[in-house]
Amino acid sequence: MKRIAIFTTSRAEFGLLSNLIEAINNSNKLEYLLIAGGSHHLSSQGKTIEEIQGMGYSPIPFDFFLSSDSDKSLAQSLAIEQFQLSEIFTNNSFDIIAILGDRIELLPIVQTSIVYRKPIIHIHGGEITEGAIDNQIRHMITKASHLHFCATEEYKQNIINMGEESWRVFNIGALSIDSIKKRNKLSKIELYKKYNLVLNKPTVLFTYHPVTLEKGISAIIQIKNIFEALDSYDFQIMITAPNMDTENHFIFEEICNQISKKTDYHFIESMGMLNYQSMIPHVEFVIGNSSSGIIEGPFYRIPTINIGDRQKGRIRHSSVIDTGYEVSEIKKGIDKALDSNFRASLLDMDYKFGDGHAAERIVDILMKIPIDSKLLIKRMEFQYE
Repeated sequence: MKRIAIFTTSRAEFGLLSNLIEAINNSNKLEYLLIAGGSHHLSSQGKTIEEIQGMGYSPIPFDFFLSSDSDKSLAQSLAIEQFQLSEIFTNNSFDIIAILGDRIELLPIVQTSIVYRKPIIHIHGGEITEGAIDNQIRHMITKASHLHFCATEEYKQNIINMGEESWRVFNIGALSIDSIKKRNKLSKIELYKKYNLVLNKPTVLFTYHPVTLEKGISAIIQIKNIFEALDSYDFQIMITAPNMDTENHFIFEEICNQISKKTDYHFIESMGMLNYQSMIPHVEFVIGNSSSGIIEGPFYRIPTINIGDRQKGRIRHSSVIDTGYEVSEIKKGIDKALDSNFRASLLDMDYKFGDGHAAERIVDILMKIPIDSKLLIKRMEFQYE
């Protein structure tokens, strides 16, 4: 049996990793150890550690984020995390570690894995997000990892172009599509009752994260402009919390300001994967700068209004409407998303991020690949051509 230590540090990636956990449980050669830390322990992010425990999991906790979202506080949080991880790696037995995505708090996990000589599985590498520091983090993780599971052939080629040996890199599709395809969704009536929404009123899903490399316009102006644009329409809006990044508090404060004045604006720190994915088919569009609008919205042929540069570089579907930060640009994007001809054009759109069998492919590969010197010793493929 190979034991996979699965690390999760945010609500966004746990919903995806739960598909991998389920597939591991269905195998006869793998087992998992779940380790949950970071924003899972924060009330401002929905304290999703309780949601994970409520699903029947008993994760090993590590709680390291300090209360501030300043650069200094974040850097100090990572130092605390590094200390806690040394205890986790010392006191628990596992063969390989699995991480997903590009969050900065993954870097101490990678560093500790290198010290303890544990091979690293990286999921969702090879992608590009030019507007955020996540871009650098993702590629740093790629160069440290031993196996790469990516969502498209283009992302696979990006990893190979970075010098990773091609036998290490697999296009398995997006893990989120496993959830969409395999899990029963809540009905519109169930969802709207749960969140106190009006059943026949147009609804919008809104998630906006800090754009960590944006220097031209402040976070507070960005979020104010989005709300000003939305105020021109008669929507009820489901708003979820921004990530725990620098300048998070500007966005959070403006959300609190808006929901205090508008009864049609509903805020929940974390909807959870099931609720969020169940809601997408029933909304007019998804708006903000979350990767969910790039990956999950298009699956349902629902328009996405993607604001700013945070997702710049990712593969796009025709359902994604890119806008700048100005109110007029955002309103133009909303008008396009509501246009009946545009919406009709999306019905035959080809979907690019897999078929809902990503977790099964990962498990099949992990069962077959031995943990030996070939896996552990990293080489740069272009050096040997």
